[in-house]
Amino acid sequence: MKSDQIMIERTAASVVRSPIKPTAIKTILFHVHNDDQLQDRLQVALTLCRAFGAHLHLLHVVPLQAYTVVDAFGTFVSSQIVEVLENEADKLRGLIEAELANEDVSWDYEEITGELMPHLIQCAALADLVVIGRESPSPEFAGPSITLLGDLLHRMRTPLLVIGDGTKDLDPFGLGIVAWNGSYEAANALRNAVPMLKLASEVRVLRIEEAKAGQFPSTRALEYLSRHGIHADLVTEERVSDSIKEDLVEYASFHRAGLIVMGGYGHSRAGEFLFGGVTRGVLRACPVSLLMSR
Repeated sequence: MKSDQIMIERTAASVVRSPIKPTAIKTILFHVHNDDQLQDRLQVALTLCRAFGAHLHLLHVVPLQAYTVVDAFGTFVSSQIVEVLENEADKLRGLIEAELANEDVSWDYEEITGELMPHLIQCAALADLVVIGRESPSPEFAGPSITLLGDLLHRMRTPLLVIGDGTKDLDPFGLGIVAWNGSYEAANALRNAVPMLKLASEVRVLRIEEAKAGQFPSTRALEYLSRHGIHADLVTEERVSDSIKEDLVEYASFHRAGLIVMGGYGHSRAGEFLFGGVTRGVLRACPVSLLMSR
């Protein structure tokens, strides 16, 4: 009887000691939006798919509500507008599918007519990463691009990769910078970025001095990364401008970083809108690609 108990205890102990590996990126959601940077974003997504052996799910939402007219007789959309939008969507789909047919990645293409935000959020629920551009899908529909990206960041739990302005490609094996301010949002972003940071040849945890309550010590970030086999260096920079966003972007650009990892909306969105903020600043414009979550 005692031998059986010992065996059970040893078995339980072995289960506890078994290492749990972090989830890798296996599904990438790509938002199809026909603008000047579409091809560049697509190449970035394909690069990441190859690096992780991931599946690429392309989502194109045709936003009919942008052209919906409401009057005293009800809500309607012109049949001619619907036909034009669907024809343009079919042409774009044909071009992208023809290009992807020659690529060595797994992919599928989904075309939906409806509201952009709910469909993106629904598809992102079973994705490990969302790749999106900074420009708005339609000025009439989504308003400023910062509104769309802010809503996605606020409502999604999947990491959001916002491609840098003018970025032709993203080197996942280059320098990765973790913007660290000790907040819960930064900690969540760091945890979600582990798969990407594992690929980086160098990782720096960058802290720009700013007094803030409720912080996790910077060394905690290094300890966490080390447990995942990621060696990172802690870099502390003094704040030299009125905007932490400017200091962060300047540092990343000077050192030719390929990626900035950061948490979003440490304050309320209303507070960010009224008083400015790092999140609002980088969502508006940033030459370096951002991996963001909150």
